[in-house]
Amino acid sequence: MKLKFVSIVLLLGVLAAPACGRHRVPKGFPKPEEMAAILADIHVVESTLTYLPGQTAARNSDIPGNFKFVLEKHGLTPAEFDTIRKWYVDKPDLYQKVYDLVLERLSQMDADVRIQNERDKELKAEAEKLALQEKLQNLWQDSTLVNIAPADTTEFGYPFRIEVDTLGLTGVVKLIAGYQFLRNDESRSPRMMLSAFYNDSVADTVYHSVNLSFQKHTEELFLTLKKDTIPQFIDGYLLLTDSLHSSSVKISDIRIKVLTDSIQPEIQKEKSLESALMPVPEEVR
Repeated sequence: MKLKFVSIVLLLGVLAAPACGRHRVPKGFPKPEEMAAILADIHVVESTLTYLPGQTAARNSDIPGNFKFVLEKHGLTPAEFDTIRKWYVDKPDLYQKVYDLVLERLSQMDADVRIQNERDKELKAEAEKLALQEKLQNLWQDSTLVNIAPADTTEFGYPFRIEVDTLGLTGVVKLIAGYQFLRNDESRSPRMMLSAFYNDSVADTVYHSVNLSFQKHTEELFLTLKKDTIPQFIDGYLLLTDSLHSSSVKISDIRIKVLTDSIQPEIQKEKSLESALMPVPEEVR
């Protein structure tokens, strides 16, 4: 009776044993976990080939040459793998276990790819943000030094135009430049001008009187942008003056900076300190 009881226990143990326990993997053959890794790698290659232009993934029982490098990675030849695969296929319960492991591995790989894609998107967005911030620190791309001699014509006021339609500018545009008038200068009422042109063919324009001084000094001009639309162009003049009088001046350290709305109080403070020189916006159609 005791012997019979032991036999029943042993039988139940065999029935309850996992598939890999009932099948001894031949020496040199990959274990189920390694076999699952190989099949998962092959699946990834096959999926990649499926989406390549002009390519179709092989779906027959032969191992295509495209998978050769995967097998080499695992130290197998196509012939060896074909033998191993057939051995697993002949044992459906074990092969099912391997198949389940493949699904788990592919699911994890897919999750890793999605996580990496999200990280790449975040890094790209951050890089674009930093690039934009750097560009907004100075929209001026030309020479930062302009020498105006009496022989030069000032009829056009040394204009500039900058395309900004892709930047989505908001806040305040600040034109900064250093001015030093020379001894032979005959300028009258020199001014800076700054404009923002919008989609609706409207432009906001501001002016700032430049101090006539033989000492180098910095002048600043602020232009508050519209909140309900973005500008297409930022343009203006570095020096507007009476064209009947010749000018002789060095304009240096030219910059055009975009200030965000978060520092508006600072802008207003600066404006109030030099209210006598600050321009009055006008709308040009």
